Amino acid sequence: MSIAIPFTREQLLSSRSPLQHAWDLFGIPFRFVAFPDDWNKRVGWSSLEEERLRAVMPKIQGRLLDVGAGTNTLVRTYRGEGVGIDVFDFGGGTQIVPDTRELPFEDGSFDTITYLACLNHIPYREDALREGLRVLKPGGRIVATMINRWLGDIGHKIWWYSEEKHRGGMLPGETGGLDVKEMQGLLTGAGYTNVQFSRFCYGLNGLYVAEKPR
Repeated sequence: MSIAIPFTREQLLSSRSPLQHAWDLFGIPFRFVAFPDDWNKRVGWSSLEEERLRAVMPKIQGRLLDVGAGTNTLVRTYRGEGVGIDVFDFGGGTQIVPDTRELPFEDGSFDTITYLACLNHIPYREDALREGLRVLKPGGRIVATMINRWLGDIGHKIWWYSEEKHRGGMLPGETGGLDVKEMQGLLTGAGYTNVQFSRFCYGLNGLYVAEKPR
């Protein structure tokens, strides 16, 4: 399925104008609650996907594996060597796998592995992160984004356009989000080190970056 790429790498790595920041701030109630991403773009607001990609793109290095890739926007925008995988086919050339606990790649195949807004939707997330560690090169980097539980739980109840509503609802083990301590515990428990946390999207979303030991 051919899906247009909504951004360029240059756009994601550039700074937004003060006017765009102000317009995005004004639009928070609409962007985060009422409108799906494609509607936001129609009125000039930055989409939530764009917010995530702006936070993540500067952290990517080398060969990329994007888990939970959806329409494969990150890999296609990155323009480096990369693969996007998902267990559902949303189009965009994503490689479909039956289970992210068993990836079809050799040990140490990637320099960066990303999980953007998806670990809460992976019921077996601990095992998936350990498998991600396996396919990373020593010194490789994991980059993940995640909203916290209370915001995610509320959001998934009111977001009429959310992804899980198009695939039959939440599966056992899925959550609306994951708290900071949960994410940090998952990463360290799976074997990642040097876990760093920061906030983006007006403090409503979390960015996690960690490494595979050398």
